[in-house]
Amino acid sequence: MSVNISTAFYDVMFGKSVVNEGLNGIEDNTLINVRDILNSPDKLCSHIPPLPIVLVELIETLKCPKSNFLDIVAIIEKDPSIAIQVLKIANTAKYNRKDEIISSLRKAVGVLGVAGVSSIASTVMVKNIMPQKPIYHKMFGKQIWLHSLYCASMCQILAPAHNENAFDAHLLGLIHDVGKIVIFECLCKAFETADIDCSPGGSVFKKLMSEMSIDISYFVAVEWKLPPTYVEALRQQRGKKTTALAKILFNANILSEVYLLYEKGIACEEQVADLLKKLALDDILWQEFLEQASNILAA
Repeated sequence: MSVNISTAFYDVMFGKSVVNEGLNGIEDNTLINVRDILNSPDKLCSHIPPLPIVLVELIETLKCPKSNFLDIVAIIEKDPSIAIQVLKIANTAKYNRKDEIISSLRKAVGVLGVAGVSSIASTVMVKNIMPQKPIYHKMFGKQIWLHSLYCASMCQILAPAHNENAFDAHLLGLIHDVGKIVIFECLCKAFETADIDCSPGGSVFKKLMSEMSIDISYFVAVEWKLPPTYVEALRQQRGKKTTALAKILFNANILSEVYLLYEKGIACEEQVADLLKKLALDDILWQEFLEQASNILAA
């Protein structure tokens, strides 16, 4: 593609930086201080959001061959926000074709399936990890969360062709950008401490995101004690992709970035087709993703 995907993606996310834009003194000091935190495991640990216990239980349950849908129901019942979302989706026209109100979680799981309910549950829980302060959400949270949803959707679409579990692929797509979340929150806290009445410039964000976000996502996955297959897939984003999950995540991330550029009119259909060919992916998968992406945006 003639468009530099990474550069264009960050330009859309944070705004295009002025050519030869320099950092002011406060920004420069903030960048140094935040980089020091991100390079220090002990300091970084204090900035890592906790992994929801219910999500840990869900992952372990799905990995257990003896578990059944009642075990999933029991986990969902522990978190009202998840239960509400599951029932809400189960009652949509797409699933509730008999047009009767589904008020039982057992029935909802029966309608949506274990895989469907698990994806919904993990999405709700990972979303709760996102920065909750209004300024965080406005400046960054909304955009990166939408990208994570797109990436998770594409991961799930690509999983069957690689004989990978759809839930594993979906969850990996959701959490792959947790490094960006950690960096962003560290930056915002640093600027609050500096007691200035302005937001970090786009160049500050882009420097740290491009330098460190992938490595921090890997570090967080290790700290969270996620399954080794997840951790390895994240580690391999820096080098050769040898595992199926690593390849799925890499392709899904690129395609979800390109989708944002495509929606903004920065990338055209011909460029998308060239990328699909380069990644050896069928256009049918892209069309399926487009349908799901439109539903995500409308939700």
